[in-house]
Amino acid sequence: MQSVEQIKPVVKNKLEELGLELFELRLFNAGRHSILRVTIDSSAGVSIADCEKVSRELSLLLDVENFFSGKRYNLEVSSPGIDRPLTTERDFNRIAGKPVVLHTSTEIAGKKTVRGNVVNCRNDILTVEIESQKLLEIPLCEIHSGREEIRFK
Repeated sequence: MQSVEQIKPVVKNKLEELGLELFELRLFNAGRHSILRVTIDSSAGVSIADCEKVSRELSLLLDVENFFSGKRYNLEVSSPGIDRPLTTERDFNRIAGKPVVLHTSTEIAGKKTVRGNVVNCRNDILTVEIESQKLLEIPLCEIHSGREEIRFK
């Protein structure tokens, strides 16, 4: 069985052929078999049909490449979901104008939890509009975790 580092470029290339992106790739053991968990993404969103297609394509590819050396494995393909973690400039810029909840490593403006709307993210600095149109700049390295805040009407 190859390592996740060896299969990652192969999976990434196949996803790019299909017009999708690799969000996360995990390989772990579960009893007598392995699980390869592939999380896919796209700026247009990910459908169930996308997951099914990727599952079919990757299953064939993994078997042809004999990635698991004939041993049993499960392939799981999914999207990052609506509450995906936000970590990169691209993640934050994708949701510009939308509300976020950020947990920071150190206090920012006297708080370790910041709520506001994403303005933009450039040069590893996230700009968030907080109460009464005040702009707050937060270095990405200070953000311990961030998620889009889902609001229901």
